[in-house]
Amino acid sequence: MATTSKPKTKKARKTASRDGARTARRLLEAATAEFSRRGYEGARIERIIAKAGCNMRMLYHYYGSKQKLYLAVLERIYADIREKEQQLALDHLAPLEGITALVDFTYSHFAENKDFVQITLNENVERGVHLARLHSVQEKSSPLLAQITTLLKRGRDDGVFRDGVDALQLYVSIVALSCHHINNVYTLSLTFGTDLGSESWRKERRGHVRQMILSYLTDMRSV
Repeated sequence: MATTSKPKTKKARKTASRDGARTARRLLEAATAEFSRRGYEGARIERIIAKAGCNMRMLYHYYGSKQKLYLAVLERIYADIREKEQQLALDHLAPLEGITALVDFTYSHFAENKDFVQITLNENVERGVHLARLHSVQEKSSPLLAQITTLLKRGRDDGVFRDGVDALQLYVSIVALSCHHINNVYTLSLTFGTDLGSESWRKERRGHVRQMILSYLTDMRSV
């Protein structure tokens, strides 16, 4: 006589859900490391599942394909930086304080998140072909530009900041000053005989970046 399996209890369903979430998270973390190190084309699913401690079936169950897994990684790393920027609560800070907080956060984020730096570099090599599929990335970036625009306006109204500063131009400058030395650490270090990866140099660099941005914003002379 055929037997029927009993329905899972509520506790069993919760346990299965937690186990599934942990597996999906391990896969995402393993994929982030693999794509960071080897790029999209060089990454191998076999290495990802081995590092995550699961099997091929689970990977395709949660993510469907290598491309969808990569898109999930991209979405995750961009969501992470945007969420942390929102936690700065720039709307509630004075103009100088807000820009300083944004500069310090951006500098630290690039310094402490090598996977983010490398994956975005790799994606630029691919001309953003994968990122173009993620409309959520652009949507989540809009609030940051709106907050910077508001900070700049409040700074102008208070007589603290110069006029005519574009929010996107400013943010791109902050990013460039915060990561160029990371992206080119080996060539610049060898070219100038100075270890740009040392803690002391990068601490000095942080102060330099902060000073450059704030000096530019508070320089009231006409351009």
